[in-house]
Amino acid sequence: MARQATMKVWDVELGLAIHIAAPNGKYIVIDLGSKANVSPLRSLLLKTVGYMVITHPHHDHFSDIQNIKWGYPKVLWRVKDYSREELVESARAGEKDDFIAYCDFCESFDGEVEPQNNPKTTTPFDGLTAEVFQTNACNKNNKNNFSAIVVLTLGKAKIVVCGDNEEDSFKILMNRDSFKKAVSNAYVLVAPHHGRDSGYYEEFVDLVKPYLTIISDTSEGETSVTEKYDNKTKGWDVYNCSTGKRENRKCLTTRNDGNIKVVFGETDDPNYSGHLSASMHCSF
Repeated sequence: MARQATMKVWDVELGLAIHIAAPNGKYIVIDLGSKANVSPLRSLLLKTVGYMVITHPHHDHFSDIQNIKWGYPKVLWRVKDYSREELVESARAGEKDDFIAYCDFCESFDGEVEPQNNPKTTTPFDGLTAEVFQTNACNKNNKNNFSAIVVLTLGKAKIVVCGDNEEDSFKILMNRDSFKKAVSNAYVLVAPHHGRDSGYYEEFVDLVKPYLTIISDTSEGETSVTEKYDNKTKGWDVYNCSTGKRENRKCLTTRNDGNIKVVFGETDDPNYSGHLSASMHCSF
């Protein structure tokens, strides 16, 4: 039987929270965004989180940190280029306790990753792999450019999830053959920097060539380049859970389409190389 994974992109307004259930039921978590009365981490009660990536240390990407006990991972990837002092000093009013909790959490992961838990291999997630790409060669004044880009692969199906990367980090990453090979010809792109103009890098999007682009953002976002992504995205039929109908879409946004679910992976149909299905306005 073909193996498939399910990715949930939570509507957390300004922020990012993504949960991926592997074929064996274990979870990969990318970022810890949240919003009023919505804690994605709490949905992971009694689930096994094998791997967690916090793409970069901006509050909207770990605002759910006080609920980390609900989804404590076996393996953590995080940016290691900022000290505790630098991070706590950068906290805005009302965020300091979360920054301290974030630092405490990150500092609890200092050991080597055991082979059976290595997310770059097919072992822990029954064929699903997760590879992280990042550069620390940019100016430290902009944490966005230290963001991770995560490539999820299951069979021939590929998902690319960006943090808040901007031009400077893309210029460096696009000089790496390993990065270009990893992100090319993906099924889905989760757009960098909440679909803002500062995160749009045309050469990168041209390489990804997604069927669907997903933007996680609030309706109060300052800028959006959804139209640019539309022009670079192939399109796919998406099921609308509110209407019970399918719509051909290129870009999905949490601000308009709510929670988004994507199922990807292998297929038993010899006419296709991989499986992709998507739904919007989902109840998680």
